Amino acid sequence: MLFGKNYFEIFDVAQTYDVDQKGLLKHYLGLQRKFHPDRYIASSEAEKRINMQWVAEINLAFETLSNDLQRSIYLLKLNGHELEENPTLDKGILLKQIELREDLEEIKRDSNYELALTGFKKETEKDLESLKSHLKAAFSIGDSEAIKNLIYEQQFLTKLIGEIELFDQNPMEID
Repeated sequence: MLFGKNYFEIFDVAQTYDVDQKGLLKHYLGLQRKFHPDRYIASSEAEKRINMQWVAEINLAFETLSNDLQRSIYLLKLNGHELEENPTLDKGILLKQIELREDLEEIKRDSNYELALTGFKKETEKDLESLKSHLKAAFSIGDSEAIKNLIYEQQFLTKLIGEIELFDQNPMEID
């Protein structure tokens, strides 16, 4: 970690799920200016290497905190918990995931898929936004088990939206 700080501390933002993205960007740009390689042209090779490590850490920290899914996983780790590789999920969640996958496959097979795909994507994005508010609440009370389950759902919905976008860009490639 940069100077022994976690990513939230690097950018001087609150260590919460609900990060002020404008504040984060402002601090990021300030750090980018401060550690820009052009400022270290006259420095020793060792100082240049250290500076490049700082820049890499700043970039990784910004990427992590500006992405909802990465931020939730990182915050979970900071709170001393890890996601399981193959978690046991609630049957209701699993059934919902299967349903959503089947719905997407059905849409993909339809020759007039555009309208249905747009609606499906909007509904999935709405579900993801709702889930984010639940995550914010779970993080605020420190309910690690609820947080983990919500992150698993967040992973699924994020991946599903990515698949929708990929299909929309290249509809001829059906899995």
